[in-house]
Amino acid sequence: MMIAVLPTLVGLVLQPMPRREALASAAAAVLTVASPACAKGPKNSVYFTNVKDGDTVPSTFTYKFEVTGYALSPAAAGLKEGTGHHHMIIDAPTAFVKSGEAIPMDATHKHYGKAQSEGELELEPGKHKITLQFANAYHESYGKEFAKTITVNVNGA
Repeated sequence: MMIAVLPTLVGLVLQPMPRREALASAAAAVLTVASPACAKGPKNSVYFTNVKDGDTVPSTFTYKFEVTGYALSPAAAGLKEGTGHHHMIIDAPTAFVKSGEAIPMDATHKHYGKAQSEGELELEPGKHKITLQFANAYHESYGKEFAKTITVNVNGA
């Protein structure tokens, strides 16, 4: 027999219980506290890992990016709940692509549909706004929650 500390609505209760039950309760409590839902920071987001807003970068630069809350998956794998891939949008008029809207394929919208976590851009010298946007296999945006916009200052070559 062990004494287990059990949380209740009014506080903690000490209760004798068999060792196996006490250990299982303790393990469940640890898993709950250590779960991603209890982690600090935003649950769903994208972010750059090697550059921040206002940084100065060379004209050719490899941007590295991550996602939290969802998993990377190649577009060719098809629609899978909770997955997607990155896009970088250069000098877009808005800070994000609306949820459900398809991200265009053109010179200012770079697709990383093979589930890459980095991409190289070659930009003219000056200030540029870069938006990292996460989207599903059909390139349909997950919206504001999965967008991060930064401004970079690009050095001359």
